Amino acid sequence: MIPTAITLWLPLLAMFASSPALADDVVVPPTREEVLQELQLVKMLLAKSPLSERAARDNDNQIKQPMELARTLYNRANEAFNAGNMVWAGAFLDEALSVMEDAARLGSDPLQVETKQRARYAELMEDVRAFDATYQDVRKGMPPKDVKNYDARIEPTRALIHRAQTLVRDGQYPEGSELLEKVHAIYISVLNELLASTAFVYDTTKFKSPVEEFEYELARYRSYEELIPIARTQFKPDENTLKLSERYVQEGHKALATAEKQAAAGDHPAAIKTLQEATKRLQTALRTIGLEVPE
Repeated sequence: MIPTAITLWLPLLAMFASSPALADDVVVPPTREEVLQELQLVKMLLAKSPLSERAARDNDNQIKQPMELARTLYNRANEAFNAGNMVWAGAFLDEALSVMEDAARLGSDPLQVETKQRARYAELMEDVRAFDATYQDVRKGMPPKDVKNYDARIEPTRALIHRAQTLVRDGQYPEGSELLEKVHAIYISVLNELLASTAFVYDTTKFKSPVEEFEYELARYRSYEELIPIARTQFKPDENTLKLSERYVQEGHKALATAEKQAAAGDHPAAIKTLQEATKRLQTALRTIGLEVPE
């Protein structure tokens, strides 16, 4: 198929390449310097690239034939360049690059594919270990009844992890990664609830004084503050989400500083209101990351 295409297509291009006036009427010609740079690039890709090395090493027509065509196109481009026809030199080079790109997509190196699959599996497994470490940490201090419920929801992950490890031993990395993604979903669901429930929640009793209420609000603020780094580590927000959540955290810190000054001045009622607003900022930061936080 490809040799036939070479036979039919190249003479047609050569005919147009011999008519620079026609080409120049419809295309703005690239500069000599631009074409020279592209010639050097294509020459390098033909001589030293993973694709060229594979074409020389393997008896794979999906790679060899496109590389043969790309080399022929490069030679035609060089001839057009030497003849001063930059339009068709550029056209030959563009087509050579396109042919090599198509060949790279069709003939991905199996070793490279497996390396990526291994890396993906290892990344997922590392995340699972981190999720489990966080789960074991935040479940401490929870009522036994609640812990039993969460443990029951986590239990299926053990079998999924074991199955993933078995698949990987047989080289089935995509299938193993797919199972670990299910483990991820379970942990994220449980942690979302568990992290939210670990914020200090006191009985709605009456405080004996504004000072006592301020101390309660301060403890409440600190509990949410401690959740910020845990949530960021485990839910891995993207850069924009991270920046947005950090903005809310900084607003919370500023409000906290104001509340502490108000309390130091003896105006605890005002300090309490300011501190409640500071806590709301941290709650918003956690929701931005993806954590469901109770009001």
